[in-house]
Amino acid sequence: MEEKSCILFESPDKSVVLVDIPRSIEEAQVLPGKAIDRRLVSSSPVEKPWGTPEPRNDDGCTAHSSTSPSAAIAELMTLETVRAALGEVRSSGYGGPWCLPRVVAREPAGSNAGEDSKEDSQQVISLESKAGDVGITISCQGEEQIPLETNAGKDSPPPPSSPPFIPEQSHYLHGSIVSQRSAFLQTAPLFDLIVLDPPWPSRSAKRKRKNRDGGGGSYATAYGMREARGLLSQIPIAAHLKPDGGLVAIWITNKAAVADLVLDEVFPQQWGLEPLGEWTWVKITSSAGGEPVVDLEARWRKPWERLLIARRKGSTAKLPSGYNGINKSKVILAVPDVHSRKPNLRALFKDILPDGYVGLEVFARNLTAGWWSWGDEVLRFQQRDHWIQS
Repeated sequence: MEEKSCILFESPDKSVVLVDIPRSIEEAQVLPGKAIDRRLVSSSPVEKPWGTPEPRNDDGCTAHSSTSPSAAIAELMTLETVRAALGEVRSSGYGGPWCLPRVVAREPAGSNAGEDSKEDSQQVISLESKAGDVGITISCQGEEQIPLETNAGKDSPPPPSSPPFIPEQSHYLHGSIVSQRSAFLQTAPLFDLIVLDPPWPSRSAKRKRKNRDGGGGSYATAYGMREARGLLSQIPIAAHLKPDGGLVAIWITNKAAVADLVLDEVFPQQWGLEPLGEWTWVKITSSAGGEPVVDLEARWRKPWERLLIARRKGSTAKLPSGYNGINKSKVILAVPDVHSRKPNLRALFKDILPDGYVGLEVFARNLTAGWWSWGDEVLRFQQRDHWIQS
């Protein structure tokens, strides 16, 4: 049986798209046009919106935010773009699912993963499961539960020494930006697309790190904007971005200082780029008509993340025909998955970039067939306990 595409809905002008996150990663494990051969272990789909309690200061008082006029305008523009996109899907009469059935791991008894997921605005699930805990497929609204044949309940999970899955024609640099920079400069080609998902500083990450013994763990976020700026300055984007039509796409948080850093310093000064567009990933529920996981006008948390797109400053290269004015502000609707997992973007850039385009993902947590990937967690979701054979 042919598997469904990760793109569940697309508006005629392609400005609004509904994507299934696990399927986008499964498809990216093979070259375009090839059938997927394994399923990704995911979290249960979010069925109803999350609560949004107001954050408090250390003294227990309600915290107050200060937003600059420019940041407030940018937020308002994003809000209206998202509202229009949701309205377009509903008015189209789309009656399909908001996500595809998922393979999930059961949470251990007494787990507080649900509370952790609210803090991070994404569901978190333990994958350190005992035998038999993996192999349940959870359906989204409107589809029946489909049991999936798997050996996960018959054998123990593979030992840590088992080699990870390495997709065809993928290349990776496993290590930090500093430790692998020289190897990257010596071996990497020029890229049509460079995607980055930096470890931006965040309140929740700081709380987690503070609560850990020794502050360790693999969730290595930058401590502050100064560290983030220094980290990004080490990435040789200009040296490896194709001069004719090459694009850079960087995920940012909703903190105004992050957008200011990228648009005012990183793009023009460090990487020699000019802004070209902005895409927005809106996190939605799997039921109730695909509602945003957080109220659109919530004060302290937003149900979206932004993807800033840029090209070389002063480039005279003609943009691909697929990258028109509408697609400069694409809205991606998707039910969130485990923490730190975003939609794989390979399928969304196929109509914009030339066939067989070469991509690079920096701060990657999994590999993509035909792409390069770089980061100290680059094999995180390639380990065999994150997959079952389909």
